[in-house]
Amino acid sequence: MSYPLRHLHEILHAISSLPPSQTAPSLLIICNKFDLLKTSASSGSASNLAVNRVKTILERELEKRRVAQVGGVGVEKLGAEDERTELGGLECGDGNAPFKFDDWEGGEVAFLGSAVRPNAPSEKSTDEDGLASLQDWIEEHM
Repeated sequence: MSYPLRHLHEILHAISSLPPSQTAPSLLIICNKFDLLKTSASSGSASNLAVNRVKTILERELEKRRVAQVGGVGVEKLGAEDERTELGGLECGDGNAPFKFDDWEGGEVAFLGSAVRPNAPSEKSTDEDGLASLQDWIEEHM
């Protein structure tokens, strides 16, 4: 497993381990560089396409971690000395359902597409500033 995915899993575990008296923080996953995606009219905006791709990939990989965790010792744990043996946080519903961010009960998880263009956007571009959605999310959660 890649390190960023392991860290995301640890973050989800930490959030889900908070006591019920403490409000869970919102988690924002930014899908950067959506402006580099080639989209067709049927696939929607580049931002939506980027968010859907990243969300699907993360859910699939986190589900693999959840299944490996339920099945016993995973390959990534072999030879690891400082690896924690308990890494929950990926339970959805009754605990047997596949991991989905929409079903995760640990708190709010938001996905945003972003892009930073070094030059002015072309006339063909229908997207606003690639950071507008991020700025809006920060203002809403402050």
